[in-house]
Amino acid sequence: MKTATHTLVVNASVVYAELDDEAVLLNVETGIYFGLNTISTEIWRFLEQGASEGELVSRLADEYEVEPEQLSADIAEFLSSLLDQGLIRAVEQ
Repeated sequence: MKTATHTLVVNASVVYAELDDEAVLLNVETGIYFGLNTISTEIWRFLEQGASEGELVSRLADEYEVEPEQLSADIAEFLSSLLDQGLIRAVEQ
C-alpha cells in the first residue's frame, strides 16, 4: 500500500516459506508466526515485489471474480493485520 507519504514494505526480520499453495511467515525478532492462504500468499509475493495497495487490488481483481470495493476492503484489512503483527512496516518516501 502506498499513501502520499508512506510505502508498505516487508519487514527484513520476517522469514517466508511456501508449503504447496499456502505459506507461513515468522518474525524472528518477535516470534510471531502467521499462516497465509492461497490469496494472501499471492499478496505477500506482490508486496515483496514492491506492489502498492492499488496494484494489489488491480492484479487480484483481474484474477478473481469479486467486487472491487470488497476486494479493496479485504486487502486493506489484511495489510492492517500484517502491520499490527510487525510483518510489514510503513516507510516514509
